[in-house]
Amino acid sequence: MSTDGGRKSERLLIAVAALLLAAVVLFFTLTSADPSTPAPPAPDAAAVGAGRDAYRQLRAAQGSPQGVVVNLGGAQLAGLSAVASHGFRPDRLSIDIERNQVVARASHRMRRLGRWLNVTATAQGPSTGFPVTRISIGMWHLPARVSRWVLQFGRLYLRRRVEVAPLDVMVRNFRVEAGTVSALVSLPKRSGLVDQMASAVAEPVDRASVLRAYCALADLQRKKPSADFAEHVRRAFSVDPAGASRVEFNRAAFIALAMLTVDERVGDFADLHPEDLAKCRIDVTAMQLLGREDWPKHWALSAAIAVGAGTQLSEAAGEWKELADSLARRSRFALGDPTGFSMADLSADRAGFHTARAAWQPDKAERMAAALAHATADQLLPPELVRREDAMTNAQFVKRYGGVDDPRFRQRVREVDAVLAANGLH
Repeated sequence: MSTDGGRKSERLLIAVAALLLAAVVLFFTLTSADPSTPAPPAPDAAAVGAGRDAYRQLRAAQGSPQGVVVNLGGAQLAGLSAVASHGFRPDRLSIDIERNQVVARASHRMRRLGRWLNVTATAQGPSTGFPVTRISIGMWHLPARVSRWVLQFGRLYLRRRVEVAPLDVMVRNFRVEAGTVSALVSLPKRSGLVDQMASAVAEPVDRASVLRAYCALADLQRKKPSADFAEHVRRAFSVDPAGASRVEFNRAAFIALAMLTVDERVGDFADLHPEDLAKCRIDVTAMQLLGREDWPKHWALSAAIAVGAGTQLSEAAGEWKELADSLARRSRFALGDPTGFSMADLSADRAGFHTARAAWQPDKAERMAAALAHATADQLLPPELVRREDAMTNAQFVKRYGGVDDPRFRQRVREVDAVLAANGLH
């Protein structure tokens, strides 16, 4: 080898080593061994109620070009933080108001790498357009201009899936006063932050299979109306997968079942649009399971969330709903659903997501599909579970179980799961 060739190889090796060293340094300065975001307490009824209020305000801003005024106080921000951290644990989120700033801290566990990605975003008011924001990632503190570039890049990334307004249209008239943040907010119609988080923890659901299953269910309901939830489950899992794998079609069937039972917008998990349903749309069907109209909704929605966003989020959502009901004057779910925290309702939730989780396991998919195609009401929800505590007020729930992280409550949940393991479909 010539002298010049040896020098070129040496320089190349040095350049590669320098790049590797830079990558290692960047990785260890962007990530940390521990989360920097404090873990919020498990949500109680008040936190769930406040978080729900914040969510409703933000949801009202979806698809509104003119924008909707959103006002969030410390309670709503704390509620959002607690609910998000509980649903996506071990990841953590904390949103606080500090003087004239909103400070959002997030920690994401990088499971394969054994490190944490810690991000802090500080938005300062008042501003007529998008607020001046500064982002910190690990040890790196980005100036406002660079932070805006990062946010703009995120917006462009989201635009691959959904139309997203410019930053200065998305958030306007931002101000923080008297412990409340207010802004004129315009969010995308669909596929927002919740869908993005869901896609991070679950595989996409096959869109064509969901549409096939939903249209088949709608057609059968028109031809032979039924109010028996077990009958609709049998119909859903008797549909021909038509080329899809059994695992894919099982997941799709749970989404289609929830679209028929709860709300067609559950199809968002498969990126279905309203126009996709034009040929076969049918009104949500009132059904009964063991004599109640609310339990089919609990079962079907929990199963759909499990296949669309993961069983942890499905489990948490069931607990949040019951916590909210413990403070409500009437249930927001279905006629005949008593208000209050209900272990019977929670049992229906857990029956749904346990069944769904088993049905998408490759080694169980065929057997579960066959079982669901012949399922009875008692198999979907063992009757002994519906005789558990019902309609507890928040005070009664706290006295008996403390909270959703209390050992007494977790033990009660284990008892429910033991009955499902013995008598349910799994």
